[in-house]
Amino acid sequence: MEANFFRFLSAELSSTLIGRRIDKVFGPAPGVWVLAIQNTGEPLHLIFRPAKSAGHLFLSPVKPVNPQTAPAMAMWFRKRLRNRKILAARTDWPNLRLALELSPRTDPDGKTFLILDCRTGMSLADELPPSFSLEPEWPALEDVLEDPDIWREYPHISPPLRKVLAGLPEERAHALYFQVATASADAFHLARSGDAWSPPTVWPSGKNDEIFHSALDAARTYGERTLFPMLDMEEDKAQIVQLKRVRKKLKRNLASLDQEQARLEQLSAEQVKAEALQAELYRFKDAEGLESVDVTHPVHGPMTVPLNPFLSPTENMERYFKLAAKAQRGFPHVERRRRELLAQLAQAEDGTLEVHPTLVPQGTSEPDGPAALPKRFRGLAVRLFRTSDGFTVIRGKNKTANHHMLSQAASPFDYWFHVEDGPSSHVILKRDHPGQDVPETSLTQAAILCGLKSYRKDDGKADVMYALVKDVRKVKGFNLGQVAVDRKLGTLRVDLDPSLEEKLG
Repeated sequence: MEANFFRFLSAELSSTLIGRRIDKVFGPAPGVWVLAIQNTGEPLHLIFRPAKSAGHLFLSPVKPVNPQTAPAMAMWFRKRLRNRKILAARTDWPNLRLALELSPRTDPDGKTFLILDCRTGMSLADELPPSFSLEPEWPALEDVLEDPDIWREYPHISPPLRKVLAGLPEERAHALYFQVATASADAFHLARSGDAWSPPTVWPSGKNDEIFHSALDAARTYGERTLFPMLDMEEDKAQIVQLKRVRKKLKRNLASLDQEQARLEQLSAEQVKAEALQAELYRFKDAEGLESVDVTHPVHGPMTVPLNPFLSPTENMERYFKLAAKAQRGFPHVERRRRELLAQLAQAEDGTLEVHPTLVPQGTSEPDGPAALPKRFRGLAVRLFRTSDGFTVIRGKNKTANHHMLSQAASPFDYWFHVEDGPSSHVILKRDHPGQDVPETSLTQAAILCGLKSYRKDDGKADVMYALVKDVRKVKGFNLGQVAVDRKLGTLRVDLDPSLEEKLG
């Protein structure tokens, strides 16, 4: 952006923004910031993209399309800027910097100034250097025309300004230079350069310029014509990348489903062992400590059936029947999940799949894995899930993790789950605030994830109680993972779907 145009633009921006509050911060693309400004009329967005030459700074009622997950820095600025009032503005226009003074905050991160630097980006500061708002000197026009590097000492004598002055007759050059130096320009020009638009200026280019009587209007027109198409291209690229990642994840999930199918088929084969034991149980049902027996299946003939010596033959038979029954319950879930994945993969292949946040792996270092754990409990042995409604669920992997989850991984208003009447993992369902409602689907899914890591994991159903974390407490003298529950919210009887872990993980 040319410095002299920025001089007029920052003045108009300041008069428009002072007295208004910042509502929210968005990051639609790398290096692009959108500040939603509270406004009683049409929506108002301050759109900022720093760049060495063709940067953007303009107000628009249109908010660019944003990614489904806000970038970390957008969340960082959002936390520190939301609802702060713009009290005043100071400009260092030769260096393309505008500082907005904000209403105070009590927290340590409540900096006083939001600085928009058109070359380097957006930042917060407690104070500004004394020279920030000083007006620059204007050298004689003759010196301007003789020294091509004069802009290094006087950044407001930009190369575009020097170029246009050098191309004018002496009288017109003096008139333009005086007009620019005294900030008395009353028209702003937008010129087309080939198929592109050149940044707006305070002087004509002689190429059928569009003329504006407001720097805000010129900046907005230039921004909407040049930045918005650029953002659309970025969105298309991001969609392509997301679809590639989704296809990769879907194929990986299908491969995992094949492994689950093979595991269930192995369990289903235990039916034959159970039937063989049942056919000749009368021979050894009172025996103890047997490691195997030779029996004859009514259909498959003679076979050796391995036994658990710590169980009776009858208990071994019941165990084999239970494992086979578990497989039969699991087959429909696997087939249903396979149909879902194949349908999604077909849509991803032809580009018609609507990319949902739960389909796209979170993070950049592990693009196909689950969302990264927050730093405060990354040292815990836990597994992270995300429900179909978007809620984060954390499940402990061992007693130590179960013990520390309440203090390190949970807020008082989160939900805690545990299978009734026996050992199980502790499960935490995260909420954003105490009043946030959790859909029944997410509660059920969290309960199933708890049941799948419990003593009821081989059963078809489980009773899972849940409570607020603030009502669950550790008791001195209890073993790791043992807690007391002061008040339950309820108990959920859930069907244990073995494929849910892969679906939500």
